[in-house]
Amino acid sequence: MKWYDKNKPYLLVGPAILMTLLLVGYGLLMVFIESILSSGSLSLEIYRTLLSDEIFQSSFLFSLRIVVVSTLLSLGIGFVLVRSAFPVLKRSFPRLISWLPMLFPHFVWGYMLYLLFSQTGLFSTIFNGLGIIALPGDFPNLFMDSAGLGIMITYIWKGVPFVILMLLPVYEQLSHSQKQLVFTLGGKKGAVFRYVEWPYVFPVLLETFFIIFSFVLAAYEVPALLGATYPKMISVLSYDWFFGTNWEKQPYAYATMVIVTTFIVFFVSILSFITRRSRKHLYQNQNDGKKIESIGHFSNFSFLNIAFLSLLPTLFLFLSSFVSKWEYGMILPKTISIQGWRVLFLEQPYLLEAILTSIGIILLALLLNVIIGIPAANALAFYEFKGKATIDTLLLSPLFVPVLAVAMGIHLTFIRLGIANRWIGVVLIHLILTLPYTIRILRAGFERVGKKQGELAVSLGAKPFKAFYLIYLPQLLPSLRSVVFIVTVVSLSQYFVTALIGGGNVLTLPLLYFPFFQSVDQSIMASFSLIFAIVPVGIWVIIELVLKILLPKKFG
Repeated sequence: MKWYDKNKPYLLVGPAILMTLLLVGYGLLMVFIESILSSGSLSLEIYRTLLSDEIFQSSFLFSLRIVVVSTLLSLGIGFVLVRSAFPVLKRSFPRLISWLPMLFPHFVWGYMLYLLFSQTGLFSTIFNGLGIIALPGDFPNLFMDSAGLGIMITYIWKGVPFVILMLLPVYEQLSHSQKQLVFTLGGKKGAVFRYVEWPYVFPVLLETFFIIFSFVLAAYEVPALLGATYPKMISVLSYDWFFGTNWEKQPYAYATMVIVTTFIVFFVSILSFITRRSRKHLYQNQNDGKKIESIGHFSNFSFLNIAFLSLLPTLFLFLSSFVSKWEYGMILPKTISIQGWRVLFLEQPYLLEAILTSIGIILLALLLNVIIGIPAANALAFYEFKGKATIDTLLLSPLFVPVLAVAMGIHLTFIRLGIANRWIGVVLIHLILTLPYTIRILRAGFERVGKKQGELAVSLGAKPFKAFYLIYLPQLLPSLRSVVFIVTVVSLSQYFVTALIGGGNVLTLPLLYFPFFQSVDQSIMASFSLIFAIVPVGIWVIIELVLKILLPKKFG
C-alpha cells in the first residue's frame, strides 16, 4: 500500500507517457534512422546534400516567413481583441461566436476565405458590380500566389480565435485587488498592464506562440490547397518527395522532417530559456478570486469586429450551398437551389461511408483520450512528484513535433504490426494529436474544482472511483465538453496522417474533400464544407445523451 501511495502519480500518468513515447518518440527515432540509412549504411551525406539544395533552402525560408508573420499577427490581433472585448466575451453567446472559426478545419476555412477573396470571389464580384474593377484579373491575386498571402490570411484568421480561447481564462482570473493596489500607489494604466496583466498573460502568449508556430511550420493541408507550385511550404515539399514517383527522393522527406523537428525543438528551447524568469512571475502570484470587470473602452466595437470576422465566411458559405450558379459581377444570386446538397448526398456514393468512418474514429479517439487523459490530468493537478515538470513537457511535446515526422516514422512499423490501412492505426495517430489538449483542459478543470472535496469524500468512507463519479465528474462537464470539441475538430482536420496511416482504405471526410476542391461546382463544395460543421454538432448530441445516462441523476 505504501508503494502504491508513493508511486500513485507515476501510475496515473504512466499510460499517457507510454503512448507519447511509443508513438512520438519511436516515430521520430524511426524517421531519423530511415534518413541516415538511405545509402544502405549509416551516413549523414543526405543531410549535407539537402542543406545545400536550393529548392530546400528556398522552401524553408519561404515557410519560415509565413510562419513568423502568421504567428505574430495571430497573437497580436487576438491579444488586442481579448483585452478590448473581454467584458463582452465573458458571456457565453459572444464567446461561442468568437470561437466559430475553430469549428471548421483549416483547409475548409481556407476554402471559405477563397470564396470571399479570390479573383472570382465575393469581394471581386462586388467591386465589379460597383464598377471599381472591370475584370477578375484586376482584383489582387491573394491565393495560389508566390508570396503565400492566402496561406497567411487563412492561418491568421484561424489563429486569432485560438488565441482568444487561450487568453480568456487568464483574464477571467486576473486579480482586481492588485489592480486597485497599483492605482492606490499612484500607478497608471500602463503600470496595471505591466504588473497585473503581463505576468499572467505572457506565459500563455508564449505557449500559444509555440503551438501556432510549430503547427503552421509543419502543416500540409492549407499550403497544399492554397499555395503556389513554387516556392512550396516545407511540408508540401516533404509530401511530394515522400509520395512521388522517384523513390530515391523519399529519404529526403525523412531528412527534411528531422531538420524541421530539430529546428522547432531548438527554437522553442532557446526561447523558453531566454524568457524563463519572466514566466516564473506567473506562478509566484496568488489570485484573490476576484475578477477585473472592465479592460479597455471599446468592448462592443471590438466584439463587432470579432463577430464580423467569424460570421461573414460562415454565412456566405451557407448561402453558396444553395446557389447553383453565381455569375461573376452579380452582387446577389438570381436563384436559390438545393442542387448542391442533392448531388452531394444522392450522387456521391462514398459520402455516407466517409461520414460514418469519421464519426467512428472520433468517438474511439475520444474514448481513449478520456481514459488516458483523466488520470494524467488528475496527477498533474493534485500531486507534486519528482520529474513533474519534465513529464508535463513530454506530454505536451506532440503539439511541438511535426505530425508528418511522426506519421512517416511509424508508418512502416504499423505495416509490420498489421494496423496500417486499418481504423486502429488511424485512431492511434489521432489520439497522439489530441491527447495533449485533453490533458491540458482536464488538468485546468481539476485545478478549478480543487482536491479538498475528493479528500473529504474519501475520508468519509467513499471509494476513490465513487468520489470521482459523484464529485468530480459532474463538475468536469465543461472541461469534458471542451475535450469533445477539440478532439472532434482536430480529428476532422487530418488529411495527410489519415491518408498515410489509413493507406486510402480508411475513407474519412478530409480524404473525400481534397479531390473535390477544384473539380466540382461551388454549391457542392460549399455544401460539403458545411458537413464539417454539422458532424461536430451531431457528435456533441451523441455525447450529451451518453453523459445524461452516465451522470448521477441529479446532474443528468
